[in-house]
Amino acid sequence: MLKKPKNNIFVRLSLLAVLMLVLAISVGSLGAITQPQPYIIVMRDEPLAAYTVDIPEIQAVEAANQAQYEVGLEASHDASLASAGVDLNNKLYSYKYALNGYAALVTEDQAAEIARQDGVVMVMPDELRQIQTDNSPSFLELDVRGGPWFKGVTGEGVVVGVIDTGIWPEHPSFADDGSYSAPPITLEDTPANPACNFGNTAWNAEDAPFQCNNKLIGARQFLETYKAFTGLTPREYDSARDDNGHGTHTASTAAGNSGVQAEIFGVDRGTVSGIAPRARVVMYKALGELGGYSSDLTAAIDQAVADGVDVINYSIGGGASLIGSDDLAFLFAADAGVFVATSNGNSGPGPYTVGGPASVPWITSVGASTQDRTFQGSAVLGNGAEYFGASITGGTDVLPLVDAADAGDELCAPGSLDPNVVAGKIVLCKRGAFARVAKSEAVDIAGGAGMILYNASDTQSQVTDNHFVPSVHINNTDGLAIKDYIANTANPTASINGGVFTPIPAPWMASFSSRGPNPVAEDIIKPDVTAPGVNILAGNTPTPELGAPGELFQAISGTSMSSPHVA
Repeated sequence: MLKKPKNNIFVRLSLLAVLMLVLAISVGSLGAITQPQPYIIVMRDEPLAAYTVDIPEIQAVEAANQAQYEVGLEASHDASLASAGVDLNNKLYSYKYALNGYAALVTEDQAAEIARQDGVVMVMPDELRQIQTDNSPSFLELDVRGGPWFKGVTGEGVVVGVIDTGIWPEHPSFADDGSYSAPPITLEDTPANPACNFGNTAWNAEDAPFQCNNKLIGARQFLETYKAFTGLTPREYDSARDDNGHGTHTASTAAGNSGVQAEIFGVDRGTVSGIAPRARVVMYKALGELGGYSSDLTAAIDQAVADGVDVINYSIGGGASLIGSDDLAFLFAADAGVFVATSNGNSGPGPYTVGGPASVPWITSVGASTQDRTFQGSAVLGNGAEYFGASITGGTDVLPLVDAADAGDELCAPGSLDPNVVAGKIVLCKRGAFARVAKSEAVDIAGGAGMILYNASDTQSQVTDNHFVPSVHINNTDGLAIKDYIANTANPTASINGGVFTPIPAPWMASFSSRGPNPVAEDIIKPDVTAPGVNILAGNTPTPELGAPGELFQAISGTSMSSPHVA
């Protein structure tokens, strides 16, 4: 027989959901939308994860009864759709482990009909969420005598599930050197949901086949809603392969191999190690180039719980929330014994900027702080003045210097700079509006030889990015001084000194790290903890959406980078 849950948390959650539905705009209160849209439907019955378990994997009942209950849950989803007159082909996902519900393409009228059904707790429109973007083990004293690694606490036997943009499977941080035993879990592998999903060369010829190993034990893709409503570009991979770099970075930070040699732009940056270097990794790709739909993300959470992972890293977020589908799925993941770390958000330093799902009390939200090193470069002007900032690139010789404001756009929007003004010169660009690396790409497109990027205010962090041209990122005050030098000098020149390892005082909270109070409930203190999240050196894809191609490592910043330190 099926066991009952250990507590009445689902009853309390149902009451909360009813209250929120009363307070919220009902699905039928807007003008009718006749075209099907993605909705997430949460059912009343408990998911499989809600049952009492004796081991982390979902084995609440004997296998036969569990399978029967699982079939019953999916049948109830199909019956709900049929009752509202929805074609079953419109169902995107059935959630059964971390959430009992489903995602489907339905019209607004059909959504209202489903919401009136007895077995339905809530119906919510799908929403798009975003990602929130070496030295860390030493800074955290993991590798000192008597520290966790010395005592053998290295993640051996632990499986870390990472929900993100995918993974570059050939990366040395995920290589199986023969020292790993067989994986502690076995992943279900079907044609519809491959456990090691690589090699879709029909979509992108660079998506080489890959055989998962005893380190990277699995990689799945959940992009059904994204592909239906946003669509993949030809440069993206229709598989679990990473075309952004974010997922490879977070996975290698959490559980990358120890002692991996890191090189960026031909410069040796030493060795890097994941926080739990002996842990195994399963990647769940649920984000495309423009973000990820909650329905896809919830499917990834549901699968991770079904697979039996011990830990989930979720460096993803949106606005503060309490009953989003990922919020609810993580509640039952906790019931299944899965620890979840999530990024707290990058909307600081103002108050009430905590995002969701970091705002809920049942997962650990992580803020970002500095570590005791950066990669520091400088810009040296023709008048001898030198201004220091963040850089991971190489440097330049002495070259003519131009203000981007005199070349078409001070913000250096791609395609906006005049090659006749920029070619062969170092360009001063102001931060804002566009991605930082997009600005160096604009300089590169116009034939520029280097970039000095200055902040819009001195409160902003200085960040090491894989720029397209040699670059240094400085504060606002110094940027305005360089701007003045250009305006008042007949033939301004400058050179860039590339970034070098530089010790700095730490820790300090990063300016971008979201702050409390918690917008959902001020008495729930968030973030729970903080961890290094500024200029973190870790893995990359050589085919990134933004940034110079061909580099297997990057040093980037965000609460996305701090979360895997805790996971």
